[in-house]
Amino acid sequence: MVLISCKNCKKVYKKEDYDSFLCDRCNHIVKRRVDNSLQISLALTICAMLLYIPAMVYPMMVVTQFGVNLESTIIEGIISFLESGSYFIAFVIFIASVAIPIVKLFALFFIFLSLKINVKMTNKTKILIYKYIEAIGKWSMIDIYVVALMASIVQLDELFNIKGGVAATSFSLMVIITIFAAHRFDTRIIWDEKRD
Repeated sequence: MVLISCKNCKKVYKKEDYDSFLCDRCNHIVKRRVDNSLQISLALTICAMLLYIPAMVYPMMVVTQFGVNLESTIIEGIISFLESGSYFIAFVIFIASVAIPIVKLFALFFIFLSLKINVKMTNKTKILIYKYIEAIGKWSMIDIYVVALMASIVQLDELFNIKGGVAATSFSLMVIITIFAAHRFDTRIIWDEKRD
């Protein structure tokens, strides 16, 4: 007899072998491991890392003031808040838009790498890192919420206008892809014996 759990609803079954079957609670197909979970999650993480570059380099927000366009990147926005004395806002934007995404990406990449090479870390620690990544995933979108809110409220044609820049799209895609990468990863792989 073997124990196998549904990835969707977490119900545990006692079965004779690891053959696939339909969960009687949520109608999800229960398999021993999700097919190509590691490869897909790794590919999505690399894609998110590549999207992080234009998110930091290109303007996040374009402000039109009396016909003149003023573009600012995330880092330039943080610096301008620091110069104006708004340290708390600068700190929140730095944590949500720079620190959290980079930590998430490298933590995911580290977990995937640790499955291929021998890293002196317990499986419980890897699971805790993964749960941390899942918990903070959606909070990286705070910049996008601010830009979207300001763009929808402030629309005075050529006098004063705010719209999202190229970085807003890259940043949104990066956060969404990172969430998909974390969600697609089958954490049960961590507990498997070292594979060839």
